[in-house]
Amino acid sequence: MSGCFGRGDLNHNNRSIITENVHEDRIQDDIIICQRSLKQLYHELFDDALTEYNNKQTRRDRKITNYQEHIRHSRQEKEFHEAIFQVGNRDDTGVDSDMCKEAAAVLEEYARSFEERNPHLKLFNAVIHMDESTPHLHLDFVPVCDEKRKNGMRVRNSLTGALRQQGLTGEGISNTITMAWLEHEKEHIGQLMLEHGIEWVKLGSHEKHKSVSKYKADKLREEIDAADKLLDIKKSELSSVEDQIRTAESTLADTKQDISESEKKLSSVTAETEKAYADLSKKVEQINRALKYLPDLQKNEKAEHEYLVAVSELRELLKSGMSILKNKDSIIYWIDTLESLTKKAMDKQYKADRTIYDLRQRGEEVTVERDDAREKLKAVRSERTQLSSELQSVRSENREYSEIYAMLERIAPAILRQAKEMLREQQQREQAQQLAYQQPKKKKSWDLE
Repeated sequence: MSGCFGRGDLNHNNRSIITENVHEDRIQDDIIICQRSLKQLYHELFDDALTEYNNKQTRRDRKITNYQEHIRHSRQEKEFHEAIFQVGNRDDTGVDSDMCKEAAAVLEEYARSFEERNPHLKLFNAVIHMDESTPHLHLDFVPVCDEKRKNGMRVRNSLTGALRQQGLTGEGISNTITMAWLEHEKEHIGQLMLEHGIEWVKLGSHEKHKSVSKYKADKLREEIDAADKLLDIKKSELSSVEDQIRTAESTLADTKQDISESEKKLSSVTAETEKAYADLSKKVEQINRALKYLPDLQKNEKAEHEYLVAVSELRELLKSGMSILKNKDSIIYWIDTLESLTKKAMDKQYKADRTIYDLRQRGEEVTVERDDAREKLKAVRSERTQLSSELQSVRSENREYSEIYAMLERIAPAILRQAKEMLREQQQREQAQQLAYQQPKKKKSWDLE
């Protein structure tokens, strides 16, 4: 068996030109593996990479118009490569011998699986000649190397690069990467020959490869070893399955016990849930009673408007001494108005403070009661949130009155002092009345409900 690189004469391979060593009456016996257009193959393989390369070029003289023509005139790469393989010679596999068809079958099987083993070598023409002295195969292919580069095309024609991407390496001039590839392909053909009952003797030496019987014996031994390994794996898997079954049986028993305990817990939880619902109803009733303490402290827009008008008027009248002399009556009127508004604001603030105190007391009671029911029913949390929201509303109203109070303290401190004195007297009277009663009376709502 031999293999080498050819000169790549497609006219000869496809019998467009018939030479003297060709038997014309046997041309019909030639085996055509594939015959594709080389031009079309170049477009399919390299057009995208060529467009990408040209788009990056800023100089027109560096752009490549036709990549096939570019390679054809290249000194480094060939437009395509040809490999020729032959099984036997004219003495043992000649076209008139019994082994001719077996040799052709080996070559055909090799050619049809060529691209599966060589994904970077794209076959476009392959033919087995049966019309010369011995069957031999012409393989014509384009090498494709796909790798990132600083310069040049990413996908390009390069036999060395293609073989390198297929995992092959060279060892100097005596054993280049192409020589290594030829030997690799010949080894594969040698295996196919053994499968077809043909022994391979290397040319130039008398070293024989495996005989057919030895090859079959080795093959059988490999199959036996594989079967033994598979048997060991199955035994291990069987042992593992048995362990899993035992574990599952134990788990099943534990699960049954857990189910029994869970059913008991479920019954207990059901009773606790019913009790929790009863507690919830009780808490709702208590919250509703607590909500009755909340006064109606919505923003009094009319009073606020009157206050702002009074302040604005006073500021305007108090701008100068002349204005004060001219508008004495108006100033007294607006001061009286502010005095009245101040008393009302302080009265509402006092009532709000008392209301907040009562609400805080009641809120603490509700919080304690709510904590007892938290683990049984989380819905009670929303009740506290509602109460807190109402408290925040009261605090907000209290801040508004505090702001009015601070503003009055800045603008009319004398009026504010007088209002404080009046409020203090009123508080003293209320305290005296409360002490006079032997029995405490029902708490008033200060007309805020």
